[in-house]
Amino acid sequence: MKAFVKIFGWMSIAGAFLLFPPVSEAGSLGAMRVNLVQGDVQVKIADTGEWVPASVNMPLVEGDELWVPEGSRAALQTTKGDHVRLDEGTALQILRMDLGSYQFHLTEGRVYVLNRAPKRSVLQIDTPDASIRAFGNARFRIDIPGGETDVSVFRGSVQTENGDGTTTVRAGNMLAVGTDGYVELSPAPPPDDWQRWNSQRDRIVLARGKSYGYLPEELRAYSSDFEENGRWVNVPEYGYAWTPTVVVTGDWAPYRHGRWVWRGGDYVWVGYEPWGWAPYHYGRWAFAANVGWLWVPPARGDVYWAPGYVGWVRTGDHVAWVPLAPRETYYGYGNHGRYSTNITNVNVNQVRVTNVYRNVNVTNSITVVNQTTFITGRPSSVDRNVVGNVREDFAKHRNIVVGRPPIKPAETSYIPVVRSIPEAKRPPAAVRKIDAKELRQSRPLVTEPGRSAFRPQAKPAPLEVRNVEKPRPASERAKERQQALPKERRGPAASQGSPPGTVEQRGKPKEAEPKVTGKPERPQPPPGKVTPEPAQRGGPPGTVEQRGKPKEAEPKEKAKPKEKAKPKEKAEPKRPQGTPAENVPPEDRVREEEERGNRR
Repeated sequence: MKAFVKIFGWMSIAGAFLLFPPVSEAGSLGAMRVNLVQGDVQVKIADTGEWVPASVNMPLVEGDELWVPEGSRAALQTTKGDHVRLDEGTALQILRMDLGSYQFHLTEGRVYVLNRAPKRSVLQIDTPDASIRAFGNARFRIDIPGGETDVSVFRGSVQTENGDGTTTVRAGNMLAVGTDGYVELSPAPPPDDWQRWNSQRDRIVLARGKSYGYLPEELRAYSSDFEENGRWVNVPEYGYAWTPTVVVTGDWAPYRHGRWVWRGGDYVWVGYEPWGWAPYHYGRWAFAANVGWLWVPPARGDVYWAPGYVGWVRTGDHVAWVPLAPRETYYGYGNHGRYSTNITNVNVNQVRVTNVYRNVNVTNSITVVNQTTFITGRPSSVDRNVVGNVREDFAKHRNIVVGRPPIKPAETSYIPVVRSIPEAKRPPAAVRKIDAKELRQSRPLVTEPGRSAFRPQAKPAPLEVRNVEKPRPASERAKERQQALPKERRGPAASQGSPPGTVEQRGKPKEAEPKVTGKPERPQPPPGKVTPEPAQRGGPPGTVEQRGKPKEAEPKEKAKPKEKAKPKEKAEPKRPQGTPAENVPPEDRVREEEERGNRR
């Protein structure tokens, strides 16, 4: 322990100020969270590049990647109320979060989207061959069967674009975009288990219970969390407050069941309760004798996300925190509204803490861990005397930490939950090779409907689409295209979504190419007959040279059929002058035909 304390030991507040750049990233940190984890879902942390177990209520940032293995499911939620759900076998990268607009890249698998964002924002999901953008309320899913992209819309509409153009997919339809540029529109397929599961979750998050009315408008996107896990009570001092009815452990207190992780340059609380997002990052906590712990929501217009509204004490090799009561000051980096102090670019040694920390007097309200537990997330016991000393520190304003505790993060500080993942559930090699930074550079976020997602400076062309009466699986669509004849590939159905001149190259076997470009050796015509068809069709180079050869070379071409002319004399060719064929020698007929060809 002495060696550990020597490495991670006490640092002064001034030292912490120099160690951690005082940059607030609260806005981006609070923009998106994981709100459902079923099974062995994993996240690749953008800061470390390591795959770690995912946890409910962990904040997500640009560059994070998710992998949902077999037998698992996950869901993401944005502050605007968007829900993005991932089925098993899905790899998703988070590319951008920009002023209420979000961009993802779906590499494989399938996602379902409930988009509730305002019209001025966009939710964009790119796939290897397409880009799908929702500019308003919409419900849709994206599947990648066999590498193709299927977009099914259930409400509203989305813009779908590939390298050839863009089209609008409306409710009740499915657009299939092939890897070869083939595009097919059909009615949406019947609901499957995945669709039914999403519809059920939609009904829950869209329901407007009592919580919807008690919450400020900015937090109504989370009303289902409150509705399903607690009740509202009217407290004389604070008005309507929420109390959880689902208790994880007997010694439960706010900010107890979870851990602090290093994200975006700050320690952020990750609560393991299913509702543990809004009550830990907004508002304050109070205690009522006849009710228990109460969460008091912030006032309308004063809603600010924070890493965790707590007060800190640091003593020896222990760290402690207590929930802030209503109207107690939060000291953080950035603007957190009324009852907060922005300590960015401030000498924290000169900050005078005015809080009385009322919740310190509540039994079991203070959480104390040793520094090892704080860094690794692995629990260990703490002596009761330490808890008593910390309570006295809060009361006497001793060892108070302004801002975050001055503890340098280690690799384990980024892991939201400590648990093992079976080797069979880890991301496959193809998913591990994906680089979100490279995808971000190649696929821009385009928020204007009139601009192309592939070429933002250009206006997208209309995408030609083949309409079919019923949806077909990707294997059937691919098989049909592989079996298509060259003429069929040149038809309207094949050319939709394909650049000029590429249909034959994509769909035709190489050995068939000479039949299209022309034959190097022409079959010999019967005596007395010259076939003008190649010249009329504008034949390929080579046919002109044959007609332009010197006359002495001509008998070589005609010598072989000359002996066979006798049996063919009955088939008299048409002669413009009406001269009987039997009155003209064969060699004169050939010469006469050549001279007529030269005059033409």
